[in-house]
Amino acid sequence: MKHPWQVWLAFLVCGAVLVAAMGWLTVHAARVDRERSAARAEALLEQRVSLALWRMDTKLAPLIAEEIARPHTFYEPFIALNTGDAKSGVEQVPSPLLTSRPENVLLNFTCPTSGEWSSPQCPPLPQRELAVSNGVSPAAIDVSCTRLAELSSKVDVNELIAQLPAQPLPTWALAAAQVSQSIDAADDNPFGVSESEQLQREQQAPKQQEASVPAFLENYGANAPALQNFGEQRQEASVREATEQQVGDVQQELRTKIAKGVADLGERSGRLQQAAQQEFSKFQAANSYLLQNMARAAEPVVESVSRPLWVGDQLLLARRVERGGQTYVQGSWLDWPRLKGELLAETADLLPHADLTPVRDEADAEPTRMLAALPVQLAVGDAATALRDATLLDGPLQWALGFGWAALLAALAAVAGLLWGVLALSERRAAFVSSVTHELRTPLTTFRMYTEMLARDMVPSPQRRREYLDTLKTEAERLTHLVENVLSYARLERGRRPQRTERTTPRAVIERIEPRLAERAARAEMQLITTIDDSAKDLSLLTDVGAVEQVLFNLVDNAAKYAARAADRRILLEVAREGAAVVFRVADHGPGFASLRAAERSAPFSKSAQEAAETAPGVGLGLALCRRLARELGGRLELASRNGRPVGASVALR
Repeated sequence: MKHPWQVWLAFLVCGAVLVAAMGWLTVHAARVDRERSAARAEALLEQRVSLALWRMDTKLAPLIAEEIARPHTFYEPFIALNTGDAKSGVEQVPSPLLTSRPENVLLNFTCPTSGEWSSPQCPPLPQRELAVSNGVSPAAIDVSCTRLAELSSKVDVNELIAQLPAQPLPTWALAAAQVSQSIDAADDNPFGVSESEQLQREQQAPKQQEASVPAFLENYGANAPALQNFGEQRQEASVREATEQQVGDVQQELRTKIAKGVADLGERSGRLQQAAQQEFSKFQAANSYLLQNMARAAEPVVESVSRPLWVGDQLLLARRVERGGQTYVQGSWLDWPRLKGELLAETADLLPHADLTPVRDEADAEPTRMLAALPVQLAVGDAATALRDATLLDGPLQWALGFGWAALLAALAAVAGLLWGVLALSERRAAFVSSVTHELRTPLTTFRMYTEMLARDMVPSPQRRREYLDTLKTEAERLTHLVENVLSYARLERGRRPQRTERTTPRAVIERIEPRLAERAARAEMQLITTIDDSAKDLSLLTDVGAVEQVLFNLVDNAAKYAARAADRRILLEVAREGAAVVFRVADHGPGFASLRAAERSAPFSKSAQEAAETAPGVGLGLALCRRLARELGGRLELASRNGRPVGASVALR
């Protein structure tokens, strides 16, 4: 082929187009898959977050409900009870907060606007002896008093009261009547729903709190309307950052997400109110004696709804109380570090690296992450990235793209190999045609010239006629040898292998082919020396004697051609046994191989007419054919310098 570079250029262009197309498809598919995985991870994360929030609110409900259901009189160390005895009149009994402090509560407190802090766990000095006599530990009293002093130093009561809602609770009698209607059908755990039911809550509309049910807790400043406005602000900000094509999708996505978050938060808030109602009923039942017999205050008392809020790093659950024209604040100092640890333990299986962070400004909060019971939001950390990475691993698209790239590269490699083989075959074919033409031209010219001279009786003497006839015979044998090699290689290429079905011995092989080999050496005016080792003479061989003869004849023919100018004109044929193998070795004293590696890797028909003219005649098929035949016979062809000397070549059929 005159211009193989054109073929390779076309192949490279086509390959580049295919790789570019596959690369574009891979990038596009990977982007779509990343978006799909991100959406799936986001949905899974939202499900886990929602379930985690429900679990935490479930755990907080009894604590919050118990705190907000207490009447104001329980915040005194001792409660005055009507005994019905005319002499004694009133009996002082310890408050339940004095004898048993609630779990996860550091301190219960009361403070008027004048700043006089008090706590049922820290009775004044005149009442401490009475408290100790009722089983309260002096050490516990000291701890509570220390905490009360610490709290009074950290909290400005007027600022605290300003943050509390002035929404009054219904009277105890009215609240009890209203609550009893909703409690009959409720169980002890208002949050007790299964996980499968919870995963469907995001798609449900938030349940509106009925007007007839009293509200005990106001968790956030503006509650749901503020959260909706906040969601709209976040939506507008995200839309401004998006491109024009993405505006519609971003709006719809944010609307859906914010609606789900607000709905879920509203439903959890409603459940929390139900928990407060149930706790009110249980509290009323458990403390019925105290509630029925405690002395009524001389002045009207108005209790407002409770609100949890942050004062510095401290979490308080407080409410306003109006009594005798004076405003008080009552509430509980919650043990936030301990409470936080318990809440995170509830969700460790869902979000192992999550955290709870205070919400001090509702404008900076995320409605889908907020607790209903406390001003706290859930921080998921790198959970979204971990879920997205988990969904990307072992994805079917990655496997498909991997197999696609492997198939494309394999196809390109196969085509490249095929092109290389075709071009190499074309080059060898051209070289073969050139060398065969050269090899045929000389004997044919000789045939034509000598036959014309013999036909016209132009040969002057009988002796010269015999010389011409011998030359014609030699050239005929040369052509026959060339044709035999070409046909043998063609048979091997078509898959017709030598048949190793003849049982013989090395001595029989040599006796059969030695005359022909000696005649070939004699035509080159060289001498064939044959040596057979005694240990190898009578070994049994199962082989194709014709193939062995062809290999040995090619080796002797090469020695006769390439070592014809050597001073030592002997060709050595040695037969020996080496281990379990029989070795036929042909050696000469010529120039040897210029490169053993090149000779071992020489391709058939690799010698051009110019190379044949400059060296020995031939088409470059001898060694390649011998190597192929040796492999088909179950052996191999070994090339070496003559016994390690700088001159001579040695080729062995093992």
